[in-house]
Amino acid sequence: MYYTLIGLVAALCAFAIFVDWTRWRDVFHPTIYCAPQLLFLYVALPLYGLSADEFEFVSRAGYWEQLAEFQLIAGVMCAALIGGIWWGARGLSSRSIPIAEQDANAIFIVAVLFGVLGSVAWVVGIVNVGGFDAAYGRAYGGGWDDSGYVREAAQFGFVAAPLLVLSRRKGGIRLQDWVLVFIFLLPLLVQGFLGARRGPTFLAITGLAASYVLAFRPKIPFWFAASAAVVMGMLLLWLVANRGAIYLGSEKPLDSPVSRMMENWSGNEYLYSSAIVRYVNETGESFHGMRVFAHMTARVVPSAIWPTKYTDVLAAIGLDIDLTREAGIPTERIANVSGWKVSSGAAPGIVGDFWMEFGAFAPLAAFALGGLYGKLWRASRADPRLQPAYAIFAALSIYVLTQTIEAWLFRALLFGIPAITALRILTRRGRNERVSSEVWYAHSLTRSTRARP
Repeated sequence: MYYTLIGLVAALCAFAIFVDWTRWRDVFHPTIYCAPQLLFLYVALPLYGLSADEFEFVSRAGYWEQLAEFQLIAGVMCAALIGGIWWGARGLSSRSIPIAEQDANAIFIVAVLFGVLGSVAWVVGIVNVGGFDAAYGRAYGGGWDDSGYVREAAQFGFVAAPLLVLSRRKGGIRLQDWVLVFIFLLPLLVQGFLGARRGPTFLAITGLAASYVLAFRPKIPFWFAASAAVVMGMLLLWLVANRGAIYLGSEKPLDSPVSRMMENWSGNEYLYSSAIVRYVNETGESFHGMRVFAHMTARVVPSAIWPTKYTDVLAAIGLDIDLTREAGIPTERIANVSGWKVSSGAAPGIVGDFWMEFGAFAPLAAFALGGLYGKLWRASRADPRLQPAYAIFAALSIYVLTQTIEAWLFRALLFGIPAITALRILTRRGRNERVSSEVWYAHSLTRSTRARP
């Protein structure tokens, strides 16, 4: 029964990829980058775990009956997400707003401002810890600032890159533009490769690729897209597996296989997710959206202004959790049910995190998430103004699918809103300037006509 359920999830994801690729030939259709992540989490991980150490894997998951129950829930969640994408992407219009409505120079200036802001914030963090060697001369290194906004602003190059690419859509990207893009993405690339972090690495590479593909629409063969996805996945797994040996001056061998991450039973996303589902099903405890609400309410206010914000918000809504640890997931209580404790910093993935937050309504939340991505994709196909924002959301998918809602939502608000706001302002400005020019031209014609004898 369990293997049948795994096969159904694999078939569903493969069918979704086949259908959407055959119809759209778009490597950044939501299904094309979401379904492979689902395949890894809910097909590849359990199959590898069972082949590596069946007893360890099954005992941690609660044995076959609990495994089958969890896999059924995972299958429903995957189907809900894909169904939401199809629902949101329906009714694609053949009409497209011309890029001529954009003020390309103004968009370029805004991109540079975001890029400079990100670079400055990154340098500030490095200076705060004593310089580049101090920041990246240790495993899992990086800069630091007491302000979370400064720490996150170091990734604003992630917003700058798609804006810059959009500004060059009509005239093409020149060498100096690529140099600027590289400089703006340098904080993410250094943090990703020297800090051995999956998130920044995925954001930098995927965000840039999405920006270029969405803006210039090159014809990419499926085999190339699939190969690139496999290489990206292997790179991310390799970074995690060799995290302890990646830093400046390291003499440790970088030969840990990618399977090492998959054999980390206490940090395995599949097992962690299954433990959460068992806990919620046995205790009936889920947060009904209040944990995410508490996260967002507290996080938007700087700690310097409200030092006790997390404690105060939790007390106000009556939640007995710690938002500063494990994204507020009560790992100690979960361990009492599962019989083992999850590793610090482990991520539950979409099934576990959504089930913890919404309980039996988690499939509806997954459907809504898929609908959002489908609508954004559909809108970006018709309106180039939304392409940078969609590129940002596409890259951020790794956070909501493999980590937590909070990790995705905060970054979506921090990066997506500035991009959309800037583009809307620039578009309105360009439209007003065109209207003023047309009025001036019409007035001139009227005056010249009256002046004729």
